[in-house]
Amino acid sequence: MDDKFLYQLQEVPDLEFVNNLHKKLGKNYSEPEQRLFVNVYNLIRSKRLVQVTAFLVISLMAIMAISPARAFVSSLITDIAGQLFEVTEDYPGDNYPGGEEIIEPQVMSLDDALAIFPHDIQLPKYIPSGYTLNKDNVRVYVGVDAGPFANTIEFEWLSDDHTHLVLRVTDIDLSTGEIVAPDSVEEVLLDANHSAVLIRGGWDADNKVWNNDVGFRLRWSVDNLAYDLMGVNREQLIDMAISTLK
Repeated sequence: MDDKFLYQLQEVPDLEFVNNLHKKLGKNYSEPEQRLFVNVYNLIRSKRLVQVTAFLVISLMAIMAISPARAFVSSLITDIAGQLFEVTEDYPGDNYPGGEEIIEPQVMSLDDALAIFPHDIQLPKYIPSGYTLNKDNVRVYVGVDAGPFANTIEFEWLSDDHTHLVLRVTDIDLSTGEIVAPDSVEEVLLDANHSAVLIRGGWDADNKVWNNDVGFRLRWSVDNLAYDLMGVNREQLIDMAISTLK
C-alpha cells in the first residue's frame, strides 16, 4: 500500500491561525508567570530527589539486613595511643566459626620461664600492697605449638582477698586491632614518651554483650614488647605500668 495518501490528505492550516500560534509561542511571559514555571520545574526536581533518596534508603536497609554488611557498617576503626581498635556494639563472637583450637601454655617456675622466653622483660617494680607473685605458675607460649600466641608469657599476682593481677607480655604487634564496645577505651599518659590504653570491661560470652563490671586492662609497649595488665583497680594498673619504664 502506498502511504503517500497520508500526506496528500493533510489540510493546510488557516493563515490567521498560523500567525496567532506563532505570536503565542514567541510571547515573553511576565515575571509572575516565569516564577510559576520555575517553581513547577523545581517541584518536579524535588520530587525526583525524594524518589532517589527513598530508593537509596531502601537499598541501604536491604544491605543492612545482611549480617556481615550490618556488622561492617556498624563498626568503627579508631587509633588510640598507636593501637588500633574496632569499636562496635555487636558481640564479635557471632561472626566467627566454631571449633577453635585451644592452645595450652607451658606452666613452669619463674626462673625457668624467664630462661626459655626469647625476650628480656621489664617486670613491674611497684606491686600493690597485699599482692604476691605466683613464682611457681608462670605460663609460657613458645615454639611452633604455641601458634598465634608464640612468644607470650603470663604472670599472676595473688592477694589475700582473692583478687588477682595478670600481666601478659608478648612480641605481637598491638596495632593489629581489638574489638571493643563504644566508650570503653581511653588513652593514659604514663610519661613524656609512653602512652597506654585503658580498657574498661570486656565481652560477656554468655549474654553476648559488653560488661563494664569485669575490671580494667591497661596496654602499653616497652622495647618493642606489648604489655597487657589486668586488674580491678585503675590506679594500681597505671602505677605498675609506670614502674616498668626505664
